[in-house]
Amino acid sequence: MCDTRYNPMHARLLGEEDDTHLMHVTCKKCQNSILAVVVTSQGNASSIGLVTDLSYEDVMRVGPASAVTVDDVIDVHEFLESGAWKTLHVPKKKTIHRKPVHKAKARSSKKSK
Repeated sequence: MCDTRYNPMHARLLGEEDDTHLMHVTCKKCQNSILAVVVTSQGNASSIGLVTDLSYEDVMRVGPASAVTVDDVIDVHEFLESGAWKTLHVPKKKTIHRKPVHKAKARSSKKSK
């Protein structure tokens, strides 16, 4: 992300299956992280990455989730169709009202300091 080459010491393997590897890569310079899927085949490699704020430890703590089943999809569909989701309580965001700062007033206060 900051055009620095990734140091292999900062790439950690999260899991693998056959020729597919899930890796957590942290930039040595800027400390940004990427979750990357690397697929190797016949001496070639291709990858796709996703920028994340999760550390390697965070990813390992969450662990693998179970696969979404057809029954899971049907349950969600039925829930949405029923309209029951409308009764869920979702807290509203609090609005903070601030007095506008006039530029002339802000400039005059800077001059007086």
